[in-house]
Amino acid sequence: MRYLKIVFLVFILSMFFCGSNASAIDLYGYGSYWSKQDADGSWGAGVGLALPLFTEHLRLDGRAHFFSDSDTGIVYEDVTTIPFDLGLQVHFLPYGKVDPYLLGGVSYIYVDSSSEVDLDSKFGGYIGAGLDVSLGTSLLKLFGEALYRFAELDGVLEEDIDVGGFTGNIGLKFHF
Repeated sequence: MRYLKIVFLVFILSMFFCGSNASAIDLYGYGSYWSKQDADGSWGAGVGLALPLFTEHLRLDGRAHFFSDSDTGIVYEDVTTIPFDLGLQVHFLPYGKVDPYLLGGVSYIYVDSSSEVDLDSKFGGYIGAGLDVSLGTSLLKLFGEALYRFAELDGVLEEDIDVGGFTGNIGLKFHF
């Protein structure tokens, strides 16, 4: 565990020393669908920010999603999940009109339920692939992503609720 903390600290500190041009920031918004294992799938939306690390091929990616009105059986109703993701994107053709990429990272999944029995928020992870398509200008891109989220929530009754599953995102990126 100590080794993991040191690697994470070195990773965070390295971000302060990496240089890139100012036109490399991606700000994006998207619509999303999350299909969960032990809960109802739900539609949502999200926003994100991606910054280059050392090169345009590697980007630090932060995003927040919002999914509401998902039921997880009889006990937990109207569950709202808000995953906060921090990860990396590896772009294969960052200067091309079509740019495929891989992504992965860690998530903190905040959970709120309208029922009297509460769920605990928890950490998870995700991996996936995406595709950026230029819309005729270097400022605007259409993108689509498919990812798998690994996550389990702890219920009050000591049972694990598997909310892992596939997520699809479609949206627009503003490339500054």
